[in-house]
Amino acid sequence: MGTASIIFVLVAALLSPFLYERWQLLSTLQANAPHRLVKVNTFKSHEIRFADRIRSCEDVLMLEDEGLALLACDPGRETWNTVMGVFESGPNALAGLYLYDYKLGQGASDQDALKSITFANFTGAADLHTLGIAFDRKTSTVFVTSHHPGGSRIETFKLDVAALVATHTGTIQHPLVHAPNAMVVVDSGELYVTNDHYFTARQSRLMAQLENFLGLPLGSVVRVRLDGGRVEASVVARVPFANGIEVINSTTVAVASTSRGAVYLYTTSRDGDSVSFTYHSQLRVPFMPDNLSLSNGKLMIAGHGHIQSLIKFVETRRICNHPDELAKATAEMREYCNKAESPSWVSEWSEAEGLKHLYVDTEYPSSATATRDASRGVGIVAGLYAKGILVWRD
Repeated sequence: MGTASIIFVLVAALLSPFLYERWQLLSTLQANAPHRLVKVNTFKSHEIRFADRIRSCEDVLMLEDEGLALLACDPGRETWNTVMGVFESGPNALAGLYLYDYKLGQGASDQDALKSITFANFTGAADLHTLGIAFDRKTSTVFVTSHHPGGSRIETFKLDVAALVATHTGTIQHPLVHAPNAMVVVDSGELYVTNDHYFTARQSRLMAQLENFLGLPLGSVVRVRLDGGRVEASVVARVPFANGIEVINSTTVAVASTSRGAVYLYTTSRDGDSVSFTYHSQLRVPFMPDNLSLSNGKLMIAGHGHIQSLIKFVETRRICNHPDELAKATAEMREYCNKAESPSWVSEWSEAEGLKHLYVDTEYPSSATATRDASRGVGIVAGLYAKGILVWRD
């Protein structure tokens, strides 16, 4: 056997596990096309609420003590999305925060149940593009990741629930927090933040797409510490397309890897002021996981079942959701807008019970977050580009 043949065999042997993994994921996603999708619905009842008032609410947090859900919604994502690479001209609809009083029950009017939060002392509202949110109950601080046109950052607000006011208290920027997506509060003044990409779409669409397609471990988890006016940051893990993040217990953190169709589990340890993440294992899921949450000890995982449907859905919202644009569209586009689908997928996992699929359907599109108040038997699904939110009852 010649030298070239030996090199070829060695390279093929090295690449075969990687190629098999990518082929397996892509084949699974292809099987999730809307016309082939095997639908699942384990909810006792569900309804889509507020479809005429809010849309593109990527993240939602339940404040269970108050029976309230905090929503971050950005209809401007239709023309500006640095993760998906949408950079269209034209006016952007403003992003906002909302409180949904889910303890009122199904009989409450939409007007009573959903309230808009007013920003105070915030001059950057016109450039806010929300993604993930986190809440520090000790200090009533809301952290909001924003893909600001001038550079991604994290905005902080003091939330007055009773007055429905979020007062801007600062902006977190750091070179290591260059593409912030999701966050989780570890303690007051300490966060874990995911950077979904190393090569962002606003830097190079091609490199960002290659990073996604190859599943390269270039996304990161960053530990952010706030000390007065100082921001300290350090990379604690490298994850392909690092997306949702959740602290499961005092020694375990879960991170969604969207491009790998997996949730990575890390063992964490502290030594003085330093924190280390050690890879433990991964949970494979038959979809692209987005955000994570914790409910009664179970990890809630929401995501996207079919990449091609999601991409087309994303690229057409600026037409489908705007009557003036839709009127100018082709007959083919108008027909698509009338029946567009992007499969949603919601699952839960625990070490004791394994992975269980709760909702797989196209009725409510582009699921990005699922969260549940187990004591009240109420759950919420928020869609990346959906109108309203899906509320379910157990």
